[in-house]
Amino acid sequence: MESVLRIAGRELPVHASLKTLIDYKSVFGTDLFEDLDKVQNVKEGSIGSLSGVVTVCFQIAYVLHKPYAKGKTFAEFLDEFEFDSFQSSESMAELTGVFSLLFPASRTQTKSAADGSPQAPGDH
Repeated sequence: MESVLRIAGRELPVHASLKTLIDYKSVFGTDLFEDLDKVQNVKEGSIGSLSGVVTVCFQIAYVLHKPYAKGKTFAEFLDEFEFDSFQSSESMAELTGVFSLLFPASRTQTKSAADGSPQAPGDH
């Protein structure tokens, strides 16, 4: 699947496929789904947990953007982003949007917190 990821005012072309799982493990030495599980189980308000979420989001973004990155390393990719650009909730929402690229069905249907019924994302 081809798409565009918006992070800190930049548009990154991305490609997601089953090969993404292999690339992720090859580059970072960990399983993508295990890292996603860690992100889902973070402790609210923990700086270390926030750091872990940001790291996993950037790792996923890098692997998805890698076909277009022209040989850049992960460190070079990270160096393109200023630290202060992630101090707003909008920027963090953009960054965590990387998860919807891996699971497109989650973009089209969410559950209402009040009644558990499926809703389109704009129906909240």
